Amino acid sequence: MAAALVFAGSAHAWSRRTADQELSPALVKGKLEGPIATFTVKFVVPVDKGTYGQQHSSIELPPKGMVTSATASLNGVTHSLAMLPAEDAEKKFNALSADEEHPPVGRKASAVLMSGSQGTVGVSVAAANGGVLTLELTVASPTCFFRDRRWINVPEAWAASAEVALRKLVDQDGPNAACMSNGSTDVPRGEGVWMAFPAPELTGRRSGERIGTFAGRVALGDEHVTRFELDLSAKISDVPRDLATVILVDGSRSMFAEELETQRQLVMSYLRAAPDSRVQVIAYARRVKPLLPGWTTASQAAPRLDRELRAMAQRNGSHFDIGLAEAATWLERVEGTKRVVLITDERMAGRLEGTPPATLKRALPAGTLVHVVAVGGSSDQPPSRDEDTKLAPLAAATDGMSVRAGKLEDPRKLHDSTLLVRPVSLDFVKVKAPDWTQITPMADDVACGDEESHEIAEGDSCTWWGQGDASAGPVIVEGLLWGKRIQRFVQPNLAHGRDIARELSVLGTLDEPLLEKAHLLARAVNEKWSLYAQWGGRAGYEDGFGLGMSGGGRGGICCGTVGTIGRGSGTGSYREPPDLAKQLRPLLAACEVETVDVRATLEMTLTEIAELTVTMNHPDGTPSATKRKRQQCVEDALWDSTPMLTHVDQHHTYNVDLRAIR
Repeated sequence: MAAALVFAGSAHAWSRRTADQELSPALVKGKLEGPIATFTVKFVVPVDKGTYGQQHSSIELPPKGMVTSATASLNGVTHSLAMLPAEDAEKKFNALSADEEHPPVGRKASAVLMSGSQGTVGVSVAAANGGVLTLELTVASPTCFFRDRRWINVPEAWAASAEVALRKLVDQDGPNAACMSNGSTDVPRGEGVWMAFPAPELTGRRSGERIGTFAGRVALGDEHVTRFELDLSAKISDVPRDLATVILVDGSRSMFAEELETQRQLVMSYLRAAPDSRVQVIAYARRVKPLLPGWTTASQAAPRLDRELRAMAQRNGSHFDIGLAEAATWLERVEGTKRVVLITDERMAGRLEGTPPATLKRALPAGTLVHVVAVGGSSDQPPSRDEDTKLAPLAAATDGMSVRAGKLEDPRKLHDSTLLVRPVSLDFVKVKAPDWTQITPMADDVACGDEESHEIAEGDSCTWWGQGDASAGPVIVEGLLWGKRIQRFVQPNLAHGRDIARELSVLGTLDEPLLEKAHLLARAVNEKWSLYAQWGGRAGYEDGFGLGMSGGGRGGICCGTVGTIGRGSGTGSYREPPDLAKQLRPLLAACEVETVDVRATLEMTLTEIAELTVTMNHPDGTPSATKRKRQQCVEDALWDSTPMLTHVDQHHTYNVDLRAIR
């Protein structure tokens, strides 16, 4: 099936006609330039002679997209649209109405005006001659980072007309909720199609260093606005290849049955998360008992440990201190990355609660990291960070993490202990920017550090906006990667000022006069700027015919078979396809083929003839030289033609009977 773009309708007077036709693109190309997605979008529209209509069609944009440049081509002649103040551009177009200065006689002027509103661009056209109008727009839009890709929501028609490479970027699942809500609250979310551009910059960094920051600023007179972004790669860390872990399990009688099951699930999950690492598991009560005969690869140890934990006999005592001493003995026997995972029900002797963390740390080999896991949380609580456990200071002293986990109501749901094997989030994120005052251009957006214990999971991102003056300095962001403090100093860069001005212009939430300054600095189609081109004569227009569309018509994509013209969908009435034979037959007058059966197959891409086949059935006795001459004449005439189409496809084939009418 082939797609066809249809515009149907009748003529209208030009004055203030506002038919809400929404143009569908014929071709969309796109690329990523830093955090900005830049699209080249082509629209192909047949226009009638004498078209003059103001705002008689519109182009849907991405929610935060802006048109930054455009060209208009009519019958093969291309004109660049100039960026002009919106009022000046509108006056120029309105001046083309017939008056004493522009009488409705003589050679008429042609013009294209693109004016903006949030999420759409209105198109006004004056066309002295009929033909094919091609509009090529450059559209820029900020993106949202999620899992090493930069995401953008585009109109559904864009995806249908995208080039193959771009169409492969469509992701039906879409990004996370934060990306989906990122933008102006006036633009509906969840509509359109999500595209995801690869953004692998962070993936090549070292484990634990896959955290990216970006800060730009724009000068709005004396006031400056900064936008800061924090990005975490989809996998911010790796499991060390030389990892050796001692897991201390609580074998005391104070452990309830559900806590023992939670403990078993945590151990088995840890083994699955680090299958190639070395592991030893030690049960502690008043005494200690290793559950493996020696250091064992985690994947090989799993069956035995599952049996041992299920059969473990509980005893008096919760002496995790001797458990740590035993762990130290085992860790001293190996080289590599050394860790301890201490599981406890937090029911312990008073002397152990009062033991300073530094004392417990000294019992372990230097550089050993300790995670503490408190079991007995609320039902169905997966392992999650909790700085209020009794042994949290021990974890903090070793750059480890304190975690709490609860009983799983559904035993089929196993605990995920990946967060104990490698860092999977940046926790307690805070932004420190003493020279900037935080602002919220996006009302529903959660900014970096807004929450008391803001956690950014791997693959996610957050933004922070601030307002200051020309002397405002760096933005500082910090957080915890397990127990290690991460800090980034970022100096906002004016080089990205225009991108920020454009985003602020679309959001439209700044107070005046800052918003007006953002509109002006954006230099893209918005309230203050329009794109305009005018060429040809000086005569004005009395009446116009629109873009071959009715006042309520709507361009649509429909289906048709090769060799036919498909019918378009829309509220306007159906417009009969053009009679290509009637258009092309006069071009053959010089070829002397009145008595010849001539048929042509035109393979067209948009309005271009990409391939042409001509078959001719001559009367008997026609000399071969005459046949060759006529064949060449017909082919040359058709190759030089510009067929007028009411339906424009990216690829379509037409069979045309060019026999002379007798």
